[in-house]
Amino acid sequence: MALWLSRIGRFSARRAWIVVTVWVALLVLAAVGASTFAKPLTHSYSISGLRSLSTLSTVDRNFGRNANGGDIVFAAPNGETFTAADAVAVRKLAARVAGVQGVTSAPDPFAADTASISPDKRVGYLSVGLSKKTPSSTTSDQVDAAIRSARSGDHHLDIAVGSDLVPVPDSSSNEGIALLIGFVVLLITFGSLVAAGLPLLMAVTGLGISLEGIHLATSIVSLNSISTVLATLLGLAVGIDYSLFIVSRHRRQVREGLEVRESIAVANGTAGSAVFFAAIIVIIALAGLSIIRIGFLTQMGLCGAAAVLVALLVSLTLTPALLRFIGPRIVSTRARRRLSTGENRTTGRIASRWVALTSRHPIIFVLASVAGLVALAVPVTSMQVGLPNDGAYPASTSARQAFDLKADGFGPGINAPILVLAQYRHRATTSDVAGLAAHLGTITDVLVAVPSGRQGNTALITVLPKSGPSDVDTKTLVKRLRDVSAVTGISDAPSLQITGTTAVDIDISDQVSAAFPGYLALIAAFAFLLLMIVFRSILVPLKATIGFLLSLGATLGGVVAVFQWGWLGGLFHVTPGPLLSFLPVIVTGVLFGLSMDYEMFLISGMREQIAHGAEPRAGLHRGFIGGAAVIVAAGAIMISVFGSGAFDSADPTSQAIAFALTLGVLVDVFVVRMTLVPAVLALLGRSAWWFPRWLDRLLPTIDVEGLRLAPLPTVERTQHPETSNPAMETMKI
Repeated sequence: MALWLSRIGRFSARRAWIVVTVWVALLVLAAVGASTFAKPLTHSYSISGLRSLSTLSTVDRNFGRNANGGDIVFAAPNGETFTAADAVAVRKLAARVAGVQGVTSAPDPFAADTASISPDKRVGYLSVGLSKKTPSSTTSDQVDAAIRSARSGDHHLDIAVGSDLVPVPDSSSNEGIALLIGFVVLLITFGSLVAAGLPLLMAVTGLGISLEGIHLATSIVSLNSISTVLATLLGLAVGIDYSLFIVSRHRRQVREGLEVRESIAVANGTAGSAVFFAAIIVIIALAGLSIIRIGFLTQMGLCGAAAVLVALLVSLTLTPALLRFIGPRIVSTRARRRLSTGENRTTGRIASRWVALTSRHPIIFVLASVAGLVALAVPVTSMQVGLPNDGAYPASTSARQAFDLKADGFGPGINAPILVLAQYRHRATTSDVAGLAAHLGTITDVLVAVPSGRQGNTALITVLPKSGPSDVDTKTLVKRLRDVSAVTGISDAPSLQITGTTAVDIDISDQVSAAFPGYLALIAAFAFLLLMIVFRSILVPLKATIGFLLSLGATLGGVVAVFQWGWLGGLFHVTPGPLLSFLPVIVTGVLFGLSMDYEMFLISGMREQIAHGAEPRAGLHRGFIGGAAVIVAAGAIMISVFGSGAFDSADPTSQAIAFALTLGVLVDVFVVRMTLVPAVLALLGRSAWWFPRWLDRLLPTIDVEGLRLAPLPTVERTQHPETSNPAMETMKI
């Protein structure tokens, strides 16, 4: 493997202009193709085969209900009721909204046959029907203009609109600032402008090709808007990491005196091997989302896998080509001057002292790390998930104000209506429907059950729970309504089917949650198998797998504590509530990718030292010293990229994901990779690299250590003056 990748690096360096031209052409073609043929991404999170969805389609078809649309909520001041002038203003608003392009209906809520006015005559809502599930920007703008005009009228109404009609404006993007911080981190790490900018350039190039390619694919297949989430996060993250690992290895070799073109080939063969297998693990794990058989998760996984594949190809071909153009300038002028004069400078003192400390007291560091991670993971046991609703937005947004006003006027259940479709063995009568509604109204946690129509042998009942859409009681009520015993005692009891947006959201969340453990087990098992083949060890892959699971548990536990329990909620401006149902899947995919990156680069450096004759303890120390700075720099970049959205409360969904990834990288880099890994390996000693001979003969041999390449550059080793412990040795370059 190392020999093959070194040849790719050598070819890319020798034919640098051709390689650069090909990648630029691919970027241009993808961008032009996407702008010409791409179709809009969809916003539906439905799951094929879900019974509540098919029932909802039946309800829409048989009862003429328009499932598309949203509400405009209006309210009189506290302690007051609607006046005649208020009714006139609302009628004018309804008439204007009804004339908006894309609006199918906007009935007057003050009409006698509507139930859109609260019992205390203080809160009401205007239900707006749309021709499409998601309004166009033109429709939203015109509805918003009508609302602004109504607000400026001569009345005392508070008017707010739900996000289904007028989406909450996106928050300002902080990725540019985050990448600038990342550049500063790399500049400090490398001390060279070109070396600092190269990994960022590679990541942006790969991400651009990936995203444009995904949008181009919409000309053939319909894709969900969430399908680009993993592609964006992972494309940027691994794009930086992969190129960073190769550039770092190349810089070290050039500073040690290796000729530039030879160094490019060796770096591509050694660090490139770690990059290759890290990418393969992540690609197969993401593609494995398809076995869950949930449409939007499959799309998300495949798009993410495509982005990782592009990042891998860019790193292994375009990075060597640009390194050839950069030449000796990959290291700073001061470093080149020292190289020309034969002057050496000791580096890695902090990493050397840290690995020596963890090696002297491994049991203490192992126990402390594991105890801290487990403690942070405890909240996971109470994790609740669901799909987002307007109640999660900040109180300053119109969507949240509309949500709260409806709850104040009609009770929290108004935001969580449940539709009950009853099917009789005979033609449904008025008394049948009234009797069923009365019976459903007596069920625990039901606020009211209202007959909403009948046709033939079917009837529709709208049930309003006493709790809101995100409450556990509402989820329990949906399950209770599906229990046949709920209608015991009614003569000629009908069969009931439960649907509506609330029930569908609950079903989707339940199915995603049920599939998550299997997916997690799949990627953990696959990672263990491939790491075992690569590192020829049983305990090292086992440690890596357990370390990732600890990182993931601590990450999800921290998210639950902040976003569900409300700990530090004031700092992050969080409205506590259930987590996004597919947040664990997204976090697992991204964190798994980064975790495997750091594990492969750190352990491959140790394994390389051992393969070239070093004792396990010496290999541990030299490998750690060689990789620690790069892994910390890579982690710091990811923390800055993800952390830029952790305080952005304008979009609660993105904020929770950003916070989770920030915490995940922080924990994985500094607790697991920098502390737990060296402590465990020091504790295991030589047994860490034990591998049964029969298994060694059975599995394919993959040269990731570069044994078939030129020997490792000569490295002087010296002891720090403050200690004579061999564990404190450091490289002099």
